[in-house]
Amino acid sequence: MNIIKAELVYKHQLQLGEGAYWHADWKKFLYVDINEKRLGILDPVNKTISEHLLTKKPGAVFAAGENKLLIALEDAIVLVDFPSGKTEVLADIEKDILQNRCNDGACDIAGRLWIGTMNVFAKANEGSLYCFDGKELVKMINGTTVSNGICWSPDNKVMYYIDSFEYNIRAFDYDVDTGNISNVRVVVSINEKGLTADGMCADEEGNLWVAMWGGGCVNCYNPGNGDLISKIIVSAPHVTNCSFGGENNQQLFITTAREGLSEKELDKYPLSGSLFIAETGKRGLPLYAFRQKMNF
Repeated sequence: MNIIKAELVYKHQLQLGEGAYWHADWKKFLYVDINEKRLGILDPVNKTISEHLLTKKPGAVFAAGENKLLIALEDAIVLVDFPSGKTEVLADIEKDILQNRCNDGACDIAGRLWIGTMNVFAKANEGSLYCFDGKELVKMINGTTVSNGICWSPDNKVMYYIDSFEYNIRAFDYDVDTGNISNVRVVVSINEKGLTADGMCADEEGNLWVAMWGGGCVNCYNPGNGDLISKIIVSAPHVTNCSFGGENNQQLFITTAREGLSEKELDKYPLSGSLFIAETGKRGLPLYAFRQKMNF
């Protein structure tokens, strides 16, 4: 198994760093701190960040055209014009379920947003997975617990999905034209004690790179046989999300969290909540931007 050491790129104290996303046009990594209601932008060359306070907790962020970002907030999907800060609500999401919020998500090659929800106390089967094309919000999977990583195979014919407390990665046949999913099956089982799969992305070879909460690592799996083939060691136990980007799309940007760690654990792992980058030697699949239905 290949072992890689992640490098600290920015020392931080994110309470719940998440939403790792490479903005190809800006050539910067985006992230959120869910608990602190912040959106962050990291310049991987200069190793500097800028942060912006939001009105509600963000679960994920995506490019959405020139100078615009799509943000999944607690109970709404919003489009933000970044220079002006003007915000447009595109869809309410579980607004009547007060203890639920949006969590992780991804955009497919057609520009649709896939976004999951969860109970803030991680109560079982209280969340759902939705697909949003800019016009219609459709519930695709009901009764999820902690909806997390989503990505696709290189040919876009398979969608991979993590519901963290299922301790596996599921695959679905994917119809790019319609966004329909079918033929669910488990392709990776998470058997390492104390590790919970969180955010996820894929490389050009079709391997899955998975942030492991509680494991201090990002694991790379071959979905063809379920084997663990690489491990990135991170100097923080709660690794939350990862995204390929940077030069040649080969840097893996990694977010971490301080949430859930005791003072003793924080003393042992003082870089918890920081941002890391790993040189993987693999080229990641591109992350897609959100496009409204009218532009398909």
